[in-house]
Amino acid sequence: MKKLIAAASLCVASFSVQAAITVPEYDVTAGKQIAETVCAACHGVDGVSIVPAQPNLGGQNVKYLYKQLVNFKSGHRKNGIMQSQVANLSQQDLANVAGYYSSQAPWGVGFANPATTQEASKIFLGGDKSRGVIGCAGCHGPDAAGNIWAAFPRLGGQHSQYIATQLRLFRAAGREDDVDSDDQKRYNDAEREGEKGMMQTVASKLSDRDIRILADYVSAIH
Repeated sequence: MKKLIAAASLCVASFSVQAAITVPEYDVTAGKQIAETVCAACHGVDGVSIVPAQPNLGGQNVKYLYKQLVNFKSGHRKNGIMQSQVANLSQQDLANVAGYYSSQAPWGVGFANPATTQEASKIFLGGDKSRGVIGCAGCHGPDAAGNIWAAFPRLGGQHSQYIATQLRLFRAAGREDDVDSDDQKRYNDAEREGEKGMMQTVASKLSDRDIRILADYVSAIH
């Protein structure tokens, strides 16, 4: 219980930053047209990606989707492909796309490794105090459904390969690793300028094994 409270406290510290996100009124039909021509090759028309390296988007938190698209366009989140895809889209286009994908049926689930499920569950729900690892459930929920008000994304059923990659990118930023290019790190908003964001802080404590079994476990939560 204390671990869950600690994780929840960390979420509260960033809640005000995320909750401030305001999505413009969006047009789902217009968003679908953009999705069909710009996004579908990687994420599917309905938001179900057939490529494990690319995230499912269907039914995802609209605030989260919009914020990520805005971040790609501004360069705050680095990814060459995504930055080129949104370069010619307006803020309204981004809202329309986010609104469209959030309106789609949620994606399904994957399969966890029974051999590591119990270990991963303990980390996800409560972390590991002995190593300073903070649990994921405090922000993303015990069912990994996310938090629509705080713009914390749904993780349950997401591709394990994608989850593992994002955790490694956050970890590299949190540890301030030397990397070949900026797109090998991922940042999220901090409560105060100059501080590390929540996910950088959390991921900095994760081992390669932690990331592997957490990603596998999360892909099967529903």
